[in-house]
Amino acid sequence: MSLLTSLLRMRAADTGNALRSSQLRHLHLSDQPLMLLALKRTGPAARPLAVMLGTDPGRPQLLVAPPSGSTAPMLATLADALTGYIEACQRHSEPFPATSNKPARQRYTEAPQILVPNPQTVQHLKVLGDDLRFRGVDDQTPHSRSVQRMGHWLTYLTDRADIPGSAALIPMTSLLGMHWVTGQSPLEDEDLATLLAWIDPPRHATSGRDAAHKAEDPAAHRPAGPDTDAAFDNEQLAPLFDAHARARFEGRDQTLTMQELDRMLASYMQPTWDSMWQAYALLQALPEAKGTARRWDHERTAFTDECIYMTQDGRPRPAREQAVAAAVRLARMEHGAAAFAAERAADDPFARAELRTTGEAFGGTVTAIDPEHTLRGPTGRAQWRPRLTVSTTDPVRMEPGQLLACHTYRNARYKICEVTPADDDTLVELEITAGMGPAARPNHAVLPEAGAFLVLTLAPDHYRMPEFPARDQTPWTHGGPPPDYPDDSDEDEGDEDEDEGEETQ
Repeated sequence: MSLLTSLLRMRAADTGNALRSSQLRHLHLSDQPLMLLALKRTGPAARPLAVMLGTDPGRPQLLVAPPSGSTAPMLATLADALTGYIEACQRHSEPFPATSNKPARQRYTEAPQILVPNPQTVQHLKVLGDDLRFRGVDDQTPHSRSVQRMGHWLTYLTDRADIPGSAALIPMTSLLGMHWVTGQSPLEDEDLATLLAWIDPPRHATSGRDAAHKAEDPAAHRPAGPDTDAAFDNEQLAPLFDAHARARFEGRDQTLTMQELDRMLASYMQPTWDSMWQAYALLQALPEAKGTARRWDHERTAFTDECIYMTQDGRPRPAREQAVAAAVRLARMEHGAAAFAAERAADDPFARAELRTTGEAFGGTVTAIDPEHTLRGPTGRAQWRPRLTVSTTDPVRMEPGQLLACHTYRNARYKICEVTPADDDTLVELEITAGMGPAARPNHAVLPEAGAFLVLTLAPDHYRMPEFPARDQTPWTHGGPPPDYPDDSDEDEGDEDEDEGEETQ
């Protein structure tokens, strides 16, 4: 937690109302996202109890698994609803230009976006996807193929949720916490009801803190899932499950019991369903950051590539990644985090202010400019590299050679040449290394005027996927082929992710 976040949290606790920590919304929100609430049974982690989903706030679809017996009918209905929503995103496409390692192709104009209450639901869907995508497909069993396909899509969506800046599967508590700071602890912020009470209290509430206290009332509080409340389990679910088991044992009709279970779970989940749409409306009202559109374009590219994989290959992802695949995934996540942080800082003054308190950015006044400074490149040709000096009172925890970016000149890059501490300030000499054009046709627009105030933040280096060994060059202990076995695999993970990295520029 940064110094600025701590200060905002203390002020929110003092005033009793949440405070904005971001001026802009940094994730794209679709006009028709799929809201999904999930409850799971105690016991096997992947056994669902109920799912409420839909794209219309007034018409949620409730799916309930029977207390005992097979969950196949419920999963089949869920698979039809989920894959139907995903297939609707594949109706229209647009030309997508060629890249360094892929030819020109078509890209879908939409991508699926699923909103869930909290990160715990993301984890539940991940476990469910791991279970379903390895289930066998039997032509004699209805819907077995669609259930396996749903498992594949759940794995894809939960993998995307691990990448910062992705908007395919969004926990609403995390997205709200990115834009507001409350006076309660970060652990309490994981509860959607209390978090919303702080941010958007009812009209009759005196403050967000008082509204949060009422939302925590055990008699009315309903966890957003996937775990249910212990009191609800013991007092309402358990007796109904016992009645269902007795009716089955005695050979009586279980329809009435299932109808009562549907009614009970609908009443339990409806408040969270309403809170999800309330949170969506609050976030949709925030102005969208410039970088959001680019990240959503990348989301559409990733979705299109996954659809192509499903059509051409379709094999389920392995249960455990091999060494190279894990390294590729880690590199993609690290770059996603760096790029997302840099773009948020470029777009949002609130984000820049927070980075200044952590030493990852500094603000200062331009005191000197050397607009004619040039260097000799490797070929002997003159390269225009103007320099400037910035005086700052912020702590500068950066070393010479570090590349920086400035929100005022988004395409430029500044290299730290020298940091000179003084009595009351610090002088930082910078060299512009990108965005200023060639020496013959210089772009003077990137040169600030003397006296201008700049905020400079860390800039991720130009991203290229690291070189990873091929499978036949990987030891068998790390996923390579066993000795004396031919390598007939066709792994192209590195190419795919290199294309992803190039697009993020």
